Amino acid sequence: MELIWGICLQSISIFVLILGIIGLGLSLLLVISPNTAKSLSNTFNKYIVVDKKLTYLNKPIQTDSFTYQHNVLIGLSLAGGSIFFLVFLYFRFDVAKILNMFHGYNYLFLYEILLKSVVLVGKIAGFTGFVIGLCLLFLPDLMVKIENKMDAWITTQDMVDKLDELHLGIDNIILRFPLLFGFTGLMTSAVLIILSIASLLSK
Repeated sequence: MELIWGICLQSISIFVLILGIIGLGLSLLLVISPNTAKSLSNTFNKYIVVDKKLTYLNKPIQTDSFTYQHNVLIGLSLAGGSIFFLVFLYFRFDVAKILNMFHGYNYLFLYEILLKSVVLVGKIAGFTGFVIGLCLLFLPDLMVKIENKMDAWITTQDMVDKLDELHLGIDNIILRFPLLFGFTGLMTSAVLIILSIASLLSK
């Protein structure tokens, strides 16, 4: 676990170093040549229209007709699979044996909580699948009524419209005061570079 944690910290330090170098370059560009920075900003400011590419996401896909036409087969499969899954969880899945594999690791109680939570969710899903399978076998009309009540159309157009909005205010403010933001970026980037290099050298 300590090895994984060390790798994660080293990766973060490298990422911060790269981020600091990029920030240093952009800040120098703002200080030395704000016109070039403005031209670079205009180059990267692109408006991409993806409405036509996402139209297929708004099409409903009907799968219930196949389910209710073969309700006996699907009900038996769902009930049988749920029983097999529940038997596995109750009689074959040994939490203590799996925890022994992590013996000696830190935060062992977290692994235990995670495993028991997974088992609990699996049992709930198994019982739910068994009940749904029985309903498909013996009460398909009831399943149709429940499904019709639970069917809901969720529109995401409001969120898509917000993503379509252009916000150029930040660029305008930065380019209006290039020296202020340039020197601020230089100091921030320098601090990030020094901290990341110090972290990498301390390993």
